Amino acid sequence: MLTVADIEPHIESEFGSRLEPLGFQRLGERKWVRSQKLPIRELFVIGALKGAQYSPVWGFSSGFVPSFRSRSFRRQSTDKNAIMDLVIDPIDITGEVPRQAFGLIGYDTEQIRTCAEHYVPLALADFDRVRSLRDFCQFFVERSRLEYRRFGFDMYVQHQLVRGFVFLLTGQRNEGLEQIRELCRSMDAEFEDQVLSECIRRAQLHTTA
Repeated sequence: MLTVADIEPHIESEFGSRLEPLGFQRLGERKWVRSQKLPIRELFVIGALKGAQYSPVWGFSSGFVPSFRSRSFRRQSTDKNAIMDLVIDPIDITGEVPRQAFGLIGYDTEQIRTCAEHYVPLALADFDRVRSLRDFCQFFVERSRLEYRRFGFDMYVQHQLVRGFVFLLTGQRNEGLEQIRELCRSMDAEFEDQVLSECIRRAQLHTTA
């Protein structure tokens, strides 16, 4: 039976050949990162869907927001521990699995090439939109206002946290702190967490307003 491990070399070849010459580094299976605009990091991931299908997701790590998992906050300080503070998944907008996705059922290598040819340019266009922390905040707000048909913008818990930091980074201190407090209350997390507190202080010192 065909497994994703069987097609991994084709995934690496088709996507890697388009991403790595542009400065992306492969971090692991189906994941690339580029850190040429620090503190911003750009991430490109081949996400798994139901039915043994795969489709790209991409986004940004802002460098200022801690990651939040299992009620814990952790710094995003390296390529390896960076996660998407802004997730861009085309399926969230359309609500449908695109024809450019590839899968294990009825697989052929041309599917992966078609997927890479379609999605890498779309991701690069979004990456070109963000060259600074100010750009990140503006793009985050813009994406938050779109209409979503699958996962709503705030269904990503990290987006809820990032929204608070975007407020802070754009000089809206009260709104930012209240957003972060509300997330902590709803997720039973500690607002006084040391990592979170340090990130909040840093964000308030680097306002883009």
